Amino acid sequence: MIKDNRDFFKEKVFKILAKELWKRYYQKKDFGVSIGMKVFGEENTDPLRSLMGINPIDWSKMKRVSLAKFEAALKNSVFSWDINDFVGFVTKESLLVKEEVEAEEQRRYQLFCQSIEEIDPVFLTNLSEKQLNYWFHSGMEDLTAFRQVSRAVKNLPKEYMRMPVFAYQQTGDAHSFDEGKAAGQLFLQLLSSVSKTETSEIPLAQTEIKHQLLAEFYLLRDDIKNDVAVRGLESKNEGQINQMWQQACFEGCSWNVPLKEILRMGEIYPFNGDKVLVIENSGVYSILVDLLPTVPIVCSSGQFTYAVWQLLRKLEQNNTQIYYVGDLDPEGILMAQRLLEIFPDNGNTIGMNLDNYHLASKSSDVSQRRLKQLRVVKELSLKQLSERIIETGQVAYQEGFIHELVKEVEKVFNLP
Repeated sequence: MIKDNRDFFKEKVFKILAKELWKRYYQKKDFGVSIGMKVFGEENTDPLRSLMGINPIDWSKMKRVSLAKFEAALKNSVFSWDINDFVGFVTKESLLVKEEVEAEEQRRYQLFCQSIEEIDPVFLTNLSEKQLNYWFHSGMEDLTAFRQVSRAVKNLPKEYMRMPVFAYQQTGDAHSFDEGKAAGQLFLQLLSSVSKTETSEIPLAQTEIKHQLLAEFYLLRDDIKNDVAVRGLESKNEGQINQMWQQACFEGCSWNVPLKEILRMGEIYPFNGDKVLVIENSGVYSILVDLLPTVPIVCSSGQFTYAVWQLLRKLEQNNTQIYYVGDLDPEGILMAQRLLEIFPDNGNTIGMNLDNYHLASKSSDVSQRRLKQLRVVKELSLKQLSERIIETGQVAYQEGFIHELVKEVEKVFNLP
């Protein structure tokens, strides 16, 4: 008889056995008659053999373990357990039955749906089953987010309003509808479901989709700090040239244009010619502003903000050719690919070629995850770059081929 030392059941063989028994009970509400020895694999089974009082020779001949004999051994031990006791002690989990668990899950889901329907029927009417299940399993302790969103959709503004102001009016918290908050995510889901805007045939960036959805309901995210640096761009509103934009062109100065001003302008176009240079890196942008004083330039500052996309949209509407240059790394190439997809007739790359890559490439700790992202690149010249980066693991930054870039810009922009 095993002495009352419960550490005995910490042996791996008992954990394997208990886990298998728990799984059987969960699936069929029954432990079965026996368990094949194969379930233990190469694990040492001597502790189980010792508990059952079977000699090594007989044990070596056994192909299955009788659960009735195992339970008898448990009951005859100092523990006086049945199989239920054993499984509960080792797994630290209660025995459950799948059908009962699923039935209880369904009952709680129905109560959840009933609760949010009582708050506002709009949720069950407009959210998908997948979305409802997401919120059911989200672990929210209460339904405050649903109450906040219900009130918000009933009080949507009739004129443009900044999101933080609207959020404060509806909830008392200016950040309650931020994207990282539950209410913010739910609000976007519900607005998307009731949106009357038809799916655009024009490819859109994710940030554009979210901002356009909010704009449909007269809501704007931060339109002041959401800005873009430009030099050499002019604008009109209702046919009148904007004096501020024009004076900046006369002075040749670079300035940060807030989203608010971009949205206010009816037209935006280059002060000179019909081309604009878009630079990914702010440091390179600053250098090129000095080296190329007559070239209209935009700084995207890495991943494009909504302000950048809206500026480029207005440039495209004036049939401006957009020339983009980014680092020759996964992020820069993917951004270039996205721009070419969104502006198939007006989008171009400049300086992003194999010659410049070979000139400036250097070893990098670029991860496999980042390299795998390059497999989606389709545009031929970018695809060749992607394949070379995957092959070598090296990247090239704009600073390393800036002189070659200047020469290319001078040629493309027909500079003297």
